[in-house]
Amino acid sequence: MKLDFDYVVIGSGFGGSVMSCRLVEKGYNVCLLERGRQWKMHEFPRRPHEIQDNMFWDPEDGKYGLMEFRDTPDSDVMTLTASGLGGGSLIYANVLYRMPEELFAGWPGGFTRNKLEPYYDKVISMMEARPYPYNSDPYYKDTPKTTAMKNAAQQMQQNPASLTPAEFQLPPLAVRFEGEFPGQQSLNAHGAVQSKCNKCGECDLGCNIHAKNTLDLNYIFRARHLKNSTGTLDLRTQAEVSRIEQVGDHYKITFHVPQFPSQEIVLTAGKVIVSAGSVGSTSLLLKMKQKGHLPKLNNWLGQKWCGNGDLLGMVLNTKDYHDPTNGPVITSAIKYSMKNYPDGFPHGMYLEDAGFPIGMAWYLSGKVPQITGIAGVLSLVCKTLKKYACKVLRIKYKSEINVGDDFAAALDRGTFTRRAMVLLGMGRDRSDGVVSLRDDGQTVINWDIKTSDLHFDRMREEMKKVAENLNGTFMDNPLTHLDKVIAVHPLGGCPMGDSADSGLVSPRGEVYGYEGLYVVDGSILPTSTGTNPSLTIAAVAEFIADQIPAKPSIVAASNLSVTQKNQ
Repeated sequence: MKLDFDYVVIGSGFGGSVMSCRLVEKGYNVCLLERGRQWKMHEFPRRPHEIQDNMFWDPEDGKYGLMEFRDTPDSDVMTLTASGLGGGSLIYANVLYRMPEELFAGWPGGFTRNKLEPYYDKVISMMEARPYPYNSDPYYKDTPKTTAMKNAAQQMQQNPASLTPAEFQLPPLAVRFEGEFPGQQSLNAHGAVQSKCNKCGECDLGCNIHAKNTLDLNYIFRARHLKNSTGTLDLRTQAEVSRIEQVGDHYKITFHVPQFPSQEIVLTAGKVIVSAGSVGSTSLLLKMKQKGHLPKLNNWLGQKWCGNGDLLGMVLNTKDYHDPTNGPVITSAIKYSMKNYPDGFPHGMYLEDAGFPIGMAWYLSGKVPQITGIAGVLSLVCKTLKKYACKVLRIKYKSEINVGDDFAAALDRGTFTRRAMVLLGMGRDRSDGVVSLRDDGQTVINWDIKTSDLHFDRMREEMKKVAENLNGTFMDNPLTHLDKVIAVHPLGGCPMGDSADSGLVSPRGEVYGYEGLYVVDGSILPTSTGTNPSLTIAAVAEFIADQIPAKPSIVAASNLSVTQKNQ
């Protein structure tokens, strides 16, 4: 039987994009399925009606946008995931951090920092990441929130639980800083058009000028334009997979356009790679097991879930202006090496500055009344009425002709947002969450924050220190008063293990009991990473791809070429 493809890859995030690219390079014919659309330059929603119609992914209510929020009432977590070509890279904050060596303790397959180091290097090179040029480019030097974080790190008192002093860092960012002026367009290393970052703070809403080095502009772009490979990439967006079945020595994959779920399309492939993310991959496989399509999936499916210790905080009413709309969402970080949990589970964490879009500042300024703006409006109205009255009563008086200053005074000065600082923390929470299906088929995450209190208490303590250093007021995420956190880095659900007794997939990503079925994304990480997980997910994918041999026809052609050269 002739199959449609050698591999079908489901999902285009940090696992699926890497695997698709490397498999095409090895000569395989690959089909990449992504449930969301492709977002081209200037297509991300910004106008109010566009935000309502195209920002959120909620097919049951007719929304097919960029991001999906999920909230289980009886769980302590909400999750945020992406939908679109490039997966999570479309809405993450660009940080590509290497996982600290000590946090690999307990990982299967002999995974260590040293083992992943060459694969970390590969990802950094492919995504052209480098630290925020705060120290070298005058344009980026003018970023007050970066300066504030640097000063805070240098002046904060060391936490008693810290093993070493807190360390200020400029982490590698997958952002394009090359160019003579903000917005200048040029080609990246793979030939895709990108622009120089203009510090608009819109990274988390999709970068409309493509200054973000998203996966569609490097790994996927490369796979689509390879000229010296017999492998091919068939890319299909708006393709949501509903079924995976093993049929003899191959797999049958069924998908549909989300807007038209009854119109199903069926593909066949020798092997399948599920890369739909922690929530997406786990959900899909749970449904396949429940419906009997993949009945041999073991009981580790849905286990070892965590939110990577994500915690959002705010500092309000600071003494100085920190302008969180100025710069990429994240520019800097403070690294903490912490004492272990009481039972020996390693702990570490990172605290990062976080900005928000300029448009959000206008929105908040309109929602939070400020005396100066109100006074300016009243003054403008009074002066206008006075002029009108004098005109009607034919009273002559000399008034100012140029009234630009009056109009400027009527505008909100944005003091509330300028004197704010957003803080994003993450670190080692417990991987003890469980993902399951409700009776109605909805995926739910059961995770209890209490077992990870040590992490969240330490993180709040450090956030409060930053607030004190900035002479501001710390405000915790209001949801935390309900024991609820927002996880923007969900991990686990399809954990790696050295055998079927300890995990769903092997250290090479292959599902136990199903030859040729792989899971390669954040769902297979056995613990939280302690820092932003994207680079580690991609590096693990690079490692797994490296274990797959080139297609036999490619190897034979290569050997023939060598033989001919030697003759």
